[in-house]
Amino acid sequence: MAVKNFLKDNFVLVVGLALPALLMIGFMLAASLPNVVSDPPEYDLVFAIPDNTSPNLPVSLKLTVDKDGSLKAQVTPVRKENYGYGNWKKLYLYEARTQKVRELPFPYPADMDKIAEVKEFSVEATKGMQLDTTSESPDGYTLSYAGYSHSGLVGGLFMGNRYNSEPRLRKGSSSVRLVSGSERSYFYYGNIEFIGWVVGK
Repeated sequence: MAVKNFLKDNFVLVVGLALPALLMIGFMLAASLPNVVSDPPEYDLVFAIPDNTSPNLPVSLKLTVDKDGSLKAQVTPVRKENYGYGNWKKLYLYEARTQKVRELPFPYPADMDKIAEVKEFSVEATKGMQLDTTSESPDGYTLSYAGYSHSGLVGGLFMGNRYNSEPRLRKGSSSVRLVSGSERSYFYYGNIEFIGWVVGK
């Protein structure tokens, strides 16, 4: 009876104390929702991001996919006075089986400061993979920056703008985050270069 009277007399106080806890639980549930996918992706995805740890390179890099689906690296020499414009990339593989992302080894070419003309070579880390550059995977997923469509106050409070700008694989209402094995996202809006879906090995 004393508890009932306390709650009745201090209703506003109780609500004020309970609301933060309820909001925290709501955030935790909202964060876990994107990983609950009724129809998960079936195809791996290869993508790249700029390697901001490698400024002032003597070469610039372009990644292309041949007609046979193999990934090629096209390296172009940069004039010494323009070394600040050289670039490299980090290569990643999203594995559909684990729904995790891992970095693929992608070292600089040997003696890159001595490269005098455009060179093209196969990317060893993706050797044996057949890539499809169609924006939509064979099972209907696309790379999107709008993982969820929110409406109303609750959606805005729990999900916020984070999931509008975070890169995801999306198919209808199913949405999968691109995260590393440590659960920490390396990726954000605008820095991902789509390479292709792995449709054969």
